[in-house]
Amino acid sequence: MNTSFGQKAPNFKNYTQTDFDKNKVFNETYSFWDKNLRNWFTVSKDSITESHFVDARNYKGIVNYGVTFRTKTFRNFHFVEHLSMCFLKVEITKCSFNPKDSIADIEGFVSGNDDWGANVMIKRKKIKTYVEIFLGEKTDTTRICYLGRTVNRDSVDVRLDNKETNEFTVLDTFPAFYFKKYAYDKILMAEKQPFKISGKVTKNTLLAFGSSYSEIFDVGAMIYNPEKNKRNKIIHRENYDCIPMITANKLVANIEKEEAEKKEITYYTYTKKAEDYILSRQYAKAKEGYNLLAQNYTILFTRDIHNAVRCAVLSRDVKAAFWWGEKLAHKGIDLPYFNAKIFNGLRKNPEWKNFSIKYDSISKTAKANWNLNLKKELDNLLNEDQVDYGLENRKSPKVLYETTERVTAKLIDLLKKEGYPSEEKIGSHVIRDTVLIPFPDFNILIRHAVQQMPENLKTLKELLDISISSYEYDSKRSFNNATELYSCFRIYKGNLYSSKSCGRTDDVQVRKITFKFNNPNGFIMDYGNFAIDAHDAKDQKEVDDYYNENYNLIMKLTDDWEFYEKY
Repeated sequence: MNTSFGQKAPNFKNYTQTDFDKNKVFNETYSFWDKNLRNWFTVSKDSITESHFVDARNYKGIVNYGVTFRTKTFRNFHFVEHLSMCFLKVEITKCSFNPKDSIADIEGFVSGNDDWGANVMIKRKKIKTYVEIFLGEKTDTTRICYLGRTVNRDSVDVRLDNKETNEFTVLDTFPAFYFKKYAYDKILMAEKQPFKISGKVTKNTLLAFGSSYSEIFDVGAMIYNPEKNKRNKIIHRENYDCIPMITANKLVANIEKEEAEKKEITYYTYTKKAEDYILSRQYAKAKEGYNLLAQNYTILFTRDIHNAVRCAVLSRDVKAAFWWGEKLAHKGIDLPYFNAKIFNGLRKNPEWKNFSIKYDSISKTAKANWNLNLKKELDNLLNEDQVDYGLENRKSPKVLYETTERVTAKLIDLLKKEGYPSEEKIGSHVIRDTVLIPFPDFNILIRHAVQQMPENLKTLKELLDISISSYEYDSKRSFNNATELYSCFRIYKGNLYSSKSCGRTDDVQVRKITFKFNNPNGFIMDYGNFAIDAHDAKDQKEVDDYYNENYNLIMKLTDDWEFYEKY
């Protein structure tokens, strides 16, 4: 009989994917800065030799820290930052733990991507991206977020709180941790890459995967204290793509806050609802929406009265049409405004004669109360602006900047002295008797200030904010905020395009833009956010090629695009 003697085999413990999922910690918390990076934009200044997991959830975005950019050539320049959180997917295929030596052997696969949306102004060569894997105990610390190499400083002046900056200018400091003693593995980022790591596990050991963001598991608790994370909710994502944190310099959290604020009842709650009804040609419902607006606000913008009287006519409510029409008289609009075709039936109504007599009287009284000096001074400023900005004699970028700085200073002095030139103070802008222009010509002075960013822009914005709150300045629906620069939609040579980088087309937005070109009743609407690229015969092929490469053609909007670009 053969006899053998030996030690008893160790009692290995095995763990599954579910065990790891229950012990996932710091979910959606830490971004990953490898040892070569200080933040997303610059290399390390200090003698850092370890990669760090950084809680940068409070990162504001460069411009929101007060950083400003101005080209040294005085050309318009807009710094645009996008940042996303990109998830990893960790699949555990094997985990065995030897209680005798406390060694864990862990194998599996990691999936993910690195399309995390760096600054669109930064052009970098595509480089290989890695996932770093750590098994060890963390050491808490902090990490400094530097401004970094965001732009070419030979051509762009970069300042923080109006002081000169460099790539190591401090923006913020974030909580972080790193590993001192650890087992380590490093794999390429790919659709599904295998990994294998083995190391000693204590009650404080973490298994951490770092790429642009991280996945972290409390392996110590999983083995030594199973009750610790028992209540953790297992999150199963539909996919492991990226979610935006900053979009066109705006924090997504703030965008979501704005969306929540939209649910609050404001002036624009009523106008948006009414315009949505107009878009679907439900004019009676739109009329009722404007009636609610008038019940809740004593000061109304002319564009909304303009829409309301049309809704009343189209819903055959003559009484309401005359009532709304009289409100236009209080804005100083002349009676020939009603020569528009849509008012043919109203002019044939027996009440028209009495209405027109009363209308003229109210209109003359409104004009008598206008601030003519304010109106004259604005015209002078506009002429001063257009001498250099006029298309036929446009000056150099440096001259345009100096002009805007000078004109903006005069505009600020005028606003301080006379107040904002509201419709009640200088009237509304009507051309060819019947066509209402929602924003007067002097708005170009504000737009140029926003584009050129003169030293006194902050003062101008503070004055305008006062006028916004008193419903004198309709900033929300103006084009003065240059938001179209970040739009997914472009109109070029009468065609509507959508940027390929924006993904799926917003059908509601397309309907709004399309309505602008199929609007026989002359409504003034919020047509959404889009930019118009003027046709340039000199560079036509270059622009056409650019559109073919970067945009999807949605539809033709108009054949009369040359006329449209002028107006």
